[in-house]
Amino acid sequence: MIGEKWSKMMFSDIVNYTTGKLNSNQSENKGKYPFFTCSPEVLKINKYAFDQDAVILAGNNANGVFHLKKYSGKFNAYQRTYVINSKNQEIINNNL
Repeated sequence: MIGEKWSKMMFSDIVNYTTGKLNSNQSENKGKYPFFTCSPEVLKINKYAFDQDAVILAGNNANGVFHLKKYSGKFNAYQRTYVINSKNQEIINNNL
């Protein structure tokens, strides 16, 4: 049975999560780093706040469509975009 192999855990016990700090209008057309916002397109910016493997979840969308992306490296994020990464690679492996 599936229940025997699964256990309940708090989200905060298995992942780190935060949001970006920037407004979406801070993107730069010729930026060096990816800038994740609630848009399906990835924008660019010249400064980064994150350097990690992460799942990026758009947290604000009037249409109720919340884009999900995976990225590894230096990037930045909009203030309503969630940056999520694993606390324990044995439980959640970001590299899959």
